[in-house]
Amino acid sequence: MKRIALFVMAASFSFAAQAELTVDEVIAKNIEARGGYEAIKSLESARFQGVASFGPTEAPVLMEWVRPDKVRMEFELQGMKMVQAYDGENGWAIMPFLGKTEPEPMADDQLKDIKEQADLDGELVDYKEKGHSVELVGLEEVEGTDAYHLKITRKNGDVSHTYLDSEYFLEFKEVSKTDRQGVEVTVSTIIGDYKEVAGMLIPHSFETTAEGAPVGQSITITNIEPNVDLGDDHFSMPEANVK
Repeated sequence: MKRIALFVMAASFSFAAQAELTVDEVIAKNIEARGGYEAIKSLESARFQGVASFGPTEAPVLMEWVRPDKVRMEFELQGMKMVQAYDGENGWAIMPFLGKTEPEPMADDQLKDIKEQADLDGELVDYKEKGHSVELVGLEEVEGTDAYHLKITRKNGDVSHTYLDSEYFLEFKEVSKTDRQGVEVTVSTIIGDYKEVAGMLIPHSFETTAEGAPVGQSITITNIEPNVDLGDDHFSMPEANVK
């Protein structure tokens, strides 16, 4: 019993010592766990291929990035391809599921979301330079895991909550509130299945649920190509077909 008591005391002391980390120390450990600042910054572009699931429905997805802030996402279902892209200044989309088969500029809500998606590094890397603020809320038990709770206030005023595993310092859950046509919606994402790619640990599994939505969405990444050759025109809005 004495040994057990000593073990509990030692574990409690270790946990308390971790709790004394500053927010920047926690973020530094996260960056190091992901592979380090230099490895993250060495990724100039990337192509992610995977499968999206909406209940029983599955569809291939493609996501591509180029620094500093270009992104393109494609989703194909029933012979129709949805495209969303941001070229660093303007966002555009092709939404055939809504009857929009020609490229159109994005509405404000969509544009705000895709600007966030365009950040290849993630919001914790160089967060001060990006105009974000981060608060270390504390250590909590989340999804059965001891976690560092980080409250992130983005430059645009949006707030999200990121949870890092207290042992490995990797993100495993994010909760954010976003505005959809004047209605605030809470979105929760479980992040996991980290695998090494080009010297970095990158998650390959994302399970997202939105408050009030009938079903959730999951994305499983099946292949990642680092530093692919993608031209700027790949992200620019094409001209509509003239009939």
